[in-house]
Amino acid sequence: MGPADPRRVEQLQTKHGLTYHVPYAFEAESSVGLRGKRVLEVGGSLPPAFVLDDLDVAQWVAIEEMEYWEGLPEGPAGTRPKTTPCRRLGEVHGSALPARYEILNGGVEDLPHALEGKFDIVFSIAAFEHLLRMPVALDRMFAALRPGGRLFTMFSPIWSSHNGHHLPRLVDKAGKTFGFGQSPIPPWGHLLMRPAQLMKYLSECTDAATAAQMVHFVFHAQHINRLFTEDFAEFFVASRFHVDTLIPTFTVEMPPEIQANLMRLFPGRTHFSNNGLMAVLSKPDGGS
Repeated sequence: MGPADPRRVEQLQTKHGLTYHVPYAFEAESSVGLRGKRVLEVGGSLPPAFVLDDLDVAQWVAIEEMEYWEGLPEGPAGTRPKTTPCRRLGEVHGSALPARYEILNGGVEDLPHALEGKFDIVFSIAAFEHLLRMPVALDRMFAALRPGGRLFTMFSPIWSSHNGHHLPRLVDKAGKTFGFGQSPIPPWGHLLMRPAQLMKYLSECTDAATAAQMVHFVFHAQHINRLFTEDFAEFFVASRFHVDTLIPTFTVEMPPEIQANLMRLFPGRTHFSNNGLMAVLSKPDGGS
């Protein structure tokens, strides 16, 4: 694909109805190469025309948990991605391997033995912050790769970032809309406040029922893993992968007093300004 020409990125975004996905794919091409490769996408399902024609991959198999969306509010029509009927991951076996392009419903943690050693690249964007069993997920991604294969991931916002609460879209009794891009939670507020404190804070800007729903999603719902930058780094190093690249992404300036408070509240954690991470992990040539 070559360098990420902004005009080309915009053309592909318009053509396929995508946003961040396109520049992230260009970053993956630059970092690990996608053209001509057999790719396993984890936690998403890019459209076939984009990956087969524009990215020119040899095969693209996407693993996505469709049930993830069942735990989030419905919202108005069109706020959830459209899901396509697809096989469950557990239905894949030696005589029923995926086609050149296929979406499989399930979690990578349950990757079947039939898919072990089948892929050159694991590609995952905006998904690692949702993986609840990180060590297992990394182990199964490692197993999915051929020796010498590589994992590329970019993900945000992570829990330790200023908007790591990942608040879903909600509409309160007065018709006021809240959500990730319209959050009433102040930067790093989910880290600086405990549930009861956040409930009191949110009750000043919405009704009690909606405030309680927000508190539930921020602290208790199973749609994010609430891992800090240091947690991801430790899991990567402890895995069977070799860590080739680990870079903080989308860094914001933060007030010194907030940095000091967070370091006091979370001893051993210092990285709060980065919104996410970009990582490249590799499976040794003799890896098994």
